[in-house]
Amino acid sequence: MQNLLKVSLTKNMHYKYSNIYNAQVIDNQNITITDIIDELRNEGLEVDQKLALSIINRFNQKVSEKVFSGKNVCTGLVNISPVVKGSLNEKKWNPKVNRVEIALTAGCDLNQTMSETTVEIIDEKQAVIETYRLSDQTDRLPESNMGNERKVDFGDIKLNLTEDPACGIAFRTWLWKS
Repeated sequence: MQNLLKVSLTKNMHYKYSNIYNAQVIDNQNITITDIIDELRNEGLEVDQKLALSIINRFNQKVSEKVFSGKNVCTGLVNISPVVKGSLNEKKWNPKVNRVEIALTAGCDLNQTMSETTVEIIDEKQAVIETYRLSDQTDRLPESNMGNERKVDFGDIKLNLTEDPACGIAFRTWLWKS
């Protein structure tokens, strides 16, 4: 099945003299689990709605329990992992700094559907100005700029430095020369 994702463009007013636009997915409606079950039933799946909701709610509860017991859970649709944010000063939890967040990454099923999706970019006049197949995005390997790397060893701590790092901690060249 070919999916179509429509994206609208609006001029970014923060850039007065440029051709920068913001892209936003056109959202027609919000749907719930009940809506999805109804759609599956309309497609011919013979399932009791109460039973399906009960199974899905129990599944969600079990996934939540596993995630918050430290497990990385792969549901097929998404991969879910707990992540602790913030450093613990003096080995103590500080609720102002520390928190637990949930990391979500696309699973196999979502990646497969993404590869079957086309994006339509629509301008302010509601005209389609470009289409882009997301399979082109999923087939590409991540770009690497580590060709000019240097390795620095500080005992157990190992750092990889590049001449022009895109992000992370960058040290000035003169610091390493001294």
